[in-house]
Amino acid sequence: MIKRMLPAMALMALAGSAQALRPQALFEHETVMARTYQSSANLVLPSSPMRYLDTDNGQGYAAGGEIHLVGRTRRLVLDHPAADSDLSIIEHYRSRLTGAGYRVAFECHGDGCGDAAGWRLMLGQGVVGDSASQHYLLAHKGAGAERGDYMAVYVNEVDDLPRSVAVSVEDARLTRVRSLAAEPGEQRLFFALNHSRLTLADLLRVDRVATALRQRDDLRAEVSGYADGGGDGDTSGGAATTMREKNRALARQRADRVAAWLTDHAGAEQVLNHGGQVRRPAAGERGEQWRRVDLVLTQETPDSPATPDSEADADPAPSPSSAAPADDGTPQPQGDSQHETDSV
Repeated sequence: MIKRMLPAMALMALAGSAQALRPQALFEHETVMARTYQSSANLVLPSSPMRYLDTDNGQGYAAGGEIHLVGRTRRLVLDHPAADSDLSIIEHYRSRLTGAGYRVAFECHGDGCGDAAGWRLMLGQGVVGDSASQHYLLAHKGAGAERGDYMAVYVNEVDDLPRSVAVSVEDARLTRVRSLAAEPGEQRLFFALNHSRLTLADLLRVDRVATALRQRDDLRAEVSGYADGGGDGDTSGGAATTMREKNRALARQRADRVAAWLTDHAGAEQVLNHGGQVRRPAAGERGEQWRRVDLVLTQETPDSPATPDSEADADPAPSPSSAAPADDGTPQPQGDSQHETDSV
C-alpha cells in the first residue's frame, strides 16, 4: 500500500544515523512509492552522463564514469505534486544537501545527462520520464573523497507529475572509480584552507587523467602543489620561518595526494611531481587562488622535457612512487596560515 509520509520522516529515512539533513520539511507533500534499506551493500553510482555503446563486444548503455561504494544504503522513490516542477525539486535537493555540508561532485540536466533509458537501467525501479526533463546530481560529505556519506538524486516527470529517486550511502567506503580518459591540457584543483584532501569532484577529474595515462604511453602528467603564503610577511624571525615551513609542507602534501592517485592507478614513470611551492598573492589578488594543485597532461616529445617552475619557492619533490599522507582525520599542518588574507 502506498503511504503518505510526513516530510520530516522522509528526511530521516534518507539521512539515517548520519543525520545528513535537518529534520525540517524538504517538500510540502510527497508520496512514497518505494523504499528500501540495506545495512551493507555494494553499490554503483553514475558520475557522468549516459552513453550508448555499439562495439564488437555488444551494444547497450553505460555511464561515462561511475563510483563503486560499500556502505549502508537507503533508497526512496518519491512522487511530488504537479505544482513542484522537476527543476525546482532538483534545486531544492541541491540547496538542502549543500546546506548540510555535502559538496556536489557531478550534476547534469536534460539532454546533457544522456538518454533517459540508460538511467532507467542504471538506477532501476522508479526511474521514468523523457530525457529533456531529467536531472541528476551526485554529492558527498566527508573528510576525504574515499570515505563518508554519498547521495545521488535523479528527478524526472511521469504523466506530468515530478518524481525523484534518492539514494543515500552512509558510512561508506569508495572502492573503485571508473572514468573516461581526459584530453591533454591543464586543470587546477582548489583546496579548502589548511587542507590537502581531495574532494570527490576533484578525485573524478584526477582519475580521468589516470585513465588517459593507462591508455596512452606517450602521455605524461605534471603535478605542482601550491599554498598561500600571504600571511608569512605578518610575522618575523622564527615565527615567520615556521609559518613558511608549514605552508611549504601543506603545498607538498597537496601535490603528493594527486601524484599518489596517478601513480597508484596509472604508472610512476608517467608522473612528474614537482612538489610544493609557496606563493604570496600580489596586491589585489585573493589568497585562495594559490591553495591549489596544477595538473598538466601533455604528450611527450623528445625536445620538450618538463621542468619545475624556477620562479617558485619549490621544495624538492619526493619520488613519484611516494604515497600520499594518510587521510585518517589527524590534524593537518596549519599552512595557508592563521593570518588569513582573504576578504570576508
